[in-house]
Amino acid sequence: MARGSICEPVEVNPATAIRAERVAITRADPAPERFPHFHDAAELIWFSAVDGSLDCEDGAFLLESGTAVFVPPMHRHDFAIPPGDHRWVLVHLDPFLTASLLERTPAPSAAACRVVRCAGALRQRMELLFDWLAEASADGSPREILVGLAGLILKAMILADAAADPEPGATSGAIDRLRPALDRIARNPGQPITLGEAASVCHLSEAYFSRRFKQVFGSTFSDYLRAYRLRLAAQRLLSGGERVSEIARATGFASPAHMTEQFRRRFGVTPRAYRAGAR
Repeated sequence: MARGSICEPVEVNPATAIRAERVAITRADPAPERFPHFHDAAELIWFSAVDGSLDCEDGAFLLESGTAVFVPPMHRHDFAIPPGDHRWVLVHLDPFLTASLLERTPAPSAAACRVVRCAGALRQRMELLFDWLAEASADGSPREILVGLAGLILKAMILADAAADPEPGATSGAIDRLRPALDRIARNPGQPITLGEAASVCHLSEAYFSRRFKQVFGSTFSDYLRAYRLRLAAQRLLSGGERVSEIARATGFASPAHMTEQFRRRFGVTPRAYRAGAR
């Protein structure tokens, strides 16, 4: 029975901005369950051995061994993997890092899934880069190494020829009615926005918007907004020399003290301690 798309809670530590892991299943294992979902972390996936398909907002793509996939943040997707021997490397990228990497190498469409089937030398290089990234993530390598490897992978995927146009897909559109509110937050996170204003930009009643948001995201709108702003603040603490007061204002907190209080609750340390510890 179709369950529709749901928001899977995937959170990447802003201090590293990347999480990579190897996945392997054998013929003795049950086939992975179909799971239409989305999350604000982007995905890079290297299928070293697979036979299946990807169903996303852009359509359905066939997957085969030697395929690299990029799934943008907040993009509905689902993988159909039949029983058998399959191996892949799954990489989650912080959404703010993803935006930064894409700015350095503009993609034909940064809002679309990208599927690249690799052969020959390109396949060997991609295998090496993904293996290196998985090992570096497991070993706790410095952020600069992880970001550099992810940037190389993403750039190689953008410059390589993409797979043929996909077939029409069947992924559910649960997030579409709520996307205008999410886009407004992303464009100007420092601007105050109430529940009523969020509902209005989506052309929904406040009650329906609130109920639908909780169904799709598993959290209230205010909780989502707070978590988004805190993650953005954490990213800005690590990426520049802005003062805490400047970051608090730019990310929509009422005062530096309010941001510090919320930051400590979520991350367990103050913003200044977080910045110092990451350095």
